[in-house]
Amino acid sequence: MALPERQDVLMIGDRLVNVAFHLGVVPRAMSIRGDVWPFGRTLAQTSTMILGCPHYIVAKDPEIVPRTLRETGIRRVLIEHTAGFDRLKPFRDPMNAVAMLDESGVLDDLGVSVEIVAFGDGLEPAMRRIGTLLDRTEQAEALIRSHAAALEAAKASLPPAGSDTTVVVLDGVHQDATGKGFVQVELPGGYVDTFLLDPMGLTNAGGAFVEAGVQARHGFAMVGSLAPLKDIRPDVLALTGDADAIQRKLLAARLRDPAFAEIPAVASGAVFALPA
Repeated sequence: MALPERQDVLMIGDRLVNVAFHLGVVPRAMSIRGDVWPFGRTLAQTSTMILGCPHYIVAKDPEIVPRTLRETGIRRVLIEHTAGFDRLKPFRDPMNAVAMLDESGVLDDLGVSVEIVAFGDGLEPAMRRIGTLLDRTEQAEALIRSHAAALEAAKASLPPAGSDTTVVVLDGVHQDATGKGFVQVELPGGYVDTFLLDPMGLTNAGGAFVEAGVQARHGFAMVGSLAPLKDIRPDVLALTGDADAIQRKLLAARLRDPAFAEIPAVASGAVFALPA
């Protein structure tokens, strides 16, 4: 994959930045939720400036964006508009930056343009708009096709939904520094719900880990043990990230405790690794 082009633009919103990256563009500065979007931490290793999450740039340091515009000469701001952008922390809405920018005076003083990218009509129209704004129209059409194929592959990996089909999404994380892996559980309200489980009529049962006393952090339950699965009894286990790390954890748990074999997802073989 060719290195992305860095354009002189400031972007606010994870999905906006994500689409832009897959079109071969990174912004000179951006505001994203690095805590719930692991790829955001990858972008942090580029020359792109990360100004903080959408809430930080409005409530914690409302001068950081105007200051960045003044100091860098950036004159374009793209802002993501997604209803329910952050269902876990609704106050982290990129659209809150519109009033902040207007009140700061930089729009008139510097001649900064603000363009909104709405995701409410679906991902494909948003991809096309971003492609137009970044002069990547052909790449946008190619991305739409590849995304549709990947989504169909993910849906094909999961069984047809019943009215009460429950899913626990296990995310395997590999640590390059240690060579070890660990597992976290995606809690209801995250990306997997929005783009996969909800449209398929599947219920994310991962919240039961928190009810069982597991610590929640940034939309995930940080699990040391998979034992709560015995009480949750999900119909489906969906694996993301490092699926091998998860499989090893599941196998070790099953060897220690035969009751794991009675979990419906395990007993029926409904354990699926989702395409990356």
